[in-house]
Amino acid sequence: MKDFFDKGIVMANIVAVAILLFIMAACSSNGNKLKVEARFLNMNQASFYVFSPDGLFSGIDTIKVNGGRFSYTKEITSEGVAVVVFPNYTVMPLFVKPGASLSIEGDAADLKNMEVEGTDDNETFTKWRLENAKATPEELKQHAESFVKDNEASFVSLWLIRRYFIMPQKPDLKKAKALLSQLYNGMEADKKTSPVGIATAKMLQDVGKVNAVMVGDPLPRFTAKDINGNAVTNGVYLKGHTVVHVWASWNNESCGTLRMLAMNQEDETDTLRIDHVVTICLDASVQECKKTLKECQAEKLTTICDGMMWDSPLVKSLGINSVPFNYKVKDGKIVGRCMPWDALRQ
Repeated sequence: MKDFFDKGIVMANIVAVAILLFIMAACSSNGNKLKVEARFLNMNQASFYVFSPDGLFSGIDTIKVNGGRFSYTKEITSEGVAVVVFPNYTVMPLFVKPGASLSIEGDAADLKNMEVEGTDDNETFTKWRLENAKATPEELKQHAESFVKDNEASFVSLWLIRRYFIMPQKPDLKKAKALLSQLYNGMEADKKTSPVGIATAKMLQDVGKVNAVMVGDPLPRFTAKDINGNAVTNGVYLKGHTVVHVWASWNNESCGTLRMLAMNQEDETDTLRIDHVVTICLDASVQECKKTLKECQAEKLTTICDGMMWDSPLVKSLGINSVPFNYKVKDGKIVGRCMPWDALRQ
């Protein structure tokens, strides 16, 4: 019995030291490492994806949830945004910087109300999101605009512009450009060279490029290679009805359209068969892209995946700003963009 208590005391001391070390580690700087700890109710096991639309790190990381918890660390060298994609395709931005330690608390049944703490930007965005949890899509857009106008440039403001004015299927690029210009012009000179200043200038530049490709314009010239190494150019699509479809393995809606396009191309007797289909995959991994093509039975489609995601020169030259995204092209001219499946076929 004495040995038992002695062992118990030893174990208690070990646990106490471990807890102390954990607290010390949480309170100390992580250097360039970002650390995220999360706990979810009503979730046992799951897989999440994490990527950075700002290019803070390349590729897509997979996070494994066990017992409703996960721990994620990543080496980063600058401030920016990392996006978590949940199993139901809900997306959550994390405002990150080197050495930051973030905590996430949520319920799998209500992921939109999860709370993120650890930096001022995360806490500001969590507050904004919870205050507007019951707002309609149009109200969210109005509240996002008000926030941007009432606050100086931050990664929260940039995300709200991206989410509500650039990423929707019907983007308001004129408003996005105006808000970004207001943020950038309102910065002090030294802030324009800071991470948020550089990111604002880049978004402003990118929005200008997106605005240049509209319905009625010719499909921009491009040269790329498909996932099998074959050359793909816009010249192939100067005659007939063409659909350019942008998708990603982590976006369920875009994969659904991918399946429909594959079925359309298989049925040569279909009177609404599309003449040409080219798909652009925004995955960071060609292997993941090929895996999804196989799952969607879309391996015969011409697919481009350069692994550069939003930094892809092709994505920028075509003015692609969201997933899913598409162009409907007739005889080389764009006749529709971000269209539903039925409209693409007609």
